[in-house]
Amino acid sequence: MTPETGPVRPVRCSLCEGSRYYLVYEDRRSAPSTAKSGYTISESDLEKPDKVVRCMTCGLVYALPKESAQEIREDYQQMVDEGYLREERGRREQARIILSRFPLKRDGKLLDVGCGPGFFLDEARKAGWDVRGADLSEWAREHCRDRYGIEVFTGTLEEARYPDRSFDAVVMNDFIEHVTDPRATLREARRILKNDGVLYISTPDIDSLLSRVLGARWWGINKYHLYYFSRRTLEKMFSAVGLRRVRYSSYPRVFSAAYWAQRLEPYPAFVSVPGRWLAGLLGERLIKVDLQDQIGVVARKVQRLDSLYSEEDETPPAPVGRPKVIAVLPAYNAERTLERTVADIPREVVDQIVLVDDKSRDRTVEIARRLGLHVVEHAVNKGYGGNQKTCYDTALSLGADIVVMVHPDYQYDPKIIPRLIEPIRAGQADAVFGSRMMKGGALEGGMPLWKHNANILLTALENVILGTYLTEYHSGFRAYSARLLRTVRYREDSDGFVFDTEIIVQALANHFKIEEVPIRTRYFEEASSIRLWPSIVYGLGILRVLTQYALHRSHLLRQELFEPAARPR
Repeated sequence: MTPETGPVRPVRCSLCEGSRYYLVYEDRRSAPSTAKSGYTISESDLEKPDKVVRCMTCGLVYALPKESAQEIREDYQQMVDEGYLREERGRREQARIILSRFPLKRDGKLLDVGCGPGFFLDEARKAGWDVRGADLSEWAREHCRDRYGIEVFTGTLEEARYPDRSFDAVVMNDFIEHVTDPRATLREARRILKNDGVLYISTPDIDSLLSRVLGARWWGINKYHLYYFSRRTLEKMFSAVGLRRVRYSSYPRVFSAAYWAQRLEPYPAFVSVPGRWLAGLLGERLIKVDLQDQIGVVARKVQRLDSLYSEEDETPPAPVGRPKVIAVLPAYNAERTLERTVADIPREVVDQIVLVDDKSRDRTVEIARRLGLHVVEHAVNKGYGGNQKTCYDTALSLGADIVVMVHPDYQYDPKIIPRLIEPIRAGQADAVFGSRMMKGGALEGGMPLWKHNANILLTALENVILGTYLTEYHSGFRAYSARLLRTVRYREDSDGFVFDTEIIVQALANHFKIEEVPIRTRYFEEASSIRLWPSIVYGLGILRVLTQYALHRSHLLRQELFEPAARPR
């Protein structure tokens, strides 16, 4: 219910700091809006934002409002909502349901951020909690003080400056969508949580069925909601600040039948008419409904000694020294192109080159040794994925901080390596892919049209299921941080070509950030390429992986493949 300070209009995405987005919703009405301009919690017909966009990098949805931070803040400060008080019975029942879900003793300290007039705080105190509140509204503060004797801080969470590890529980009911920098707010919440504390968040679900069906008419879209979360983007946000989701829970709404009718009035007739009928029949009787359009989630602090977030300092440490970069070459019969590939690898940024030979029948190993590469030979052919596993195992054992995979067939240009590794060195990404599809590089480089079109179709499907916005998933020119490789279960992946897709899905499932840089490719006789029938098999393998992930994400069938193999470090 309270915004953070700073500019309201996000220049960059709060989650990934990306600046690329596409339009989700735009208010194109020529006539002035008749909706309410001030803010109240219980008002169902608030003004709509001018534009709502989705980040093309991480998928987070956010608004581009025209109001300034000060204008928004003043609306919250001036809020008076008598309609909220009239639904006290239902809101208290809802508070009791939420409190019953906390996996924690009931005699700890609890902070309700955006507490409103204090029904939740009073119910928590009755349950044994030592309660505190924070809200921008003077009306809310006075109601809490005069009615319940509860002191509420008037200001933002950051302005309160609570000491480190002050609270056993922090509650944000219908709050995080209002702030101008959710990542900073969650980081502050983590700082003030005790090590065994819990965070509870409820927020509208932009990916819910109601949101998709009603579009801009959905109650969750209004000008005071600056960010719109799904489970996927909320978990990414948790991962970014050192939190982890413990469990989701349904979000009950408990109101009188008359209030339900009032809230449903702005909606289409198939929604509003049944509401009016119920109100006439039941009047002030309480009705509990879960519309499945709200996320309720309990989270805890990630406890890891090697975390980017220490217990004393919540900001990522500055990198020390230059990271060790190792280029790995998964090789099979590469004698014709190996020397040209190695010659183009920029040694000023690459500290060591590892070649893993997959039982070649030509002079690949001989040439590699003559070039001074670190050579590992397979006794039997293990396949493309099996070769990569050895590549990464070897690079990690040699102390790599960043691992770059370069195909030794000279299809990709190794001179791009400095651009490829820069986002990882700068701490902006955990993996970077060279994309042939950006800036027309694939067709200009000679990629067959059928393969180009199949790539586009598969990529579109992968983006839909994985919730990302990559231009390509099938490039063989990649850079990974050692932290990512130590975390994902790549050793359990396929030994075939589908390995490339599996490791991407594992990275996304563990909330690692992926960036892309445009590259050009060379298609010629010596360059390796998957032919038509193997390409079909490869495509079917990708569909299998996507199905496994969809079942895992929906909690219908747990897949250990997508769980972390180790704590990130």
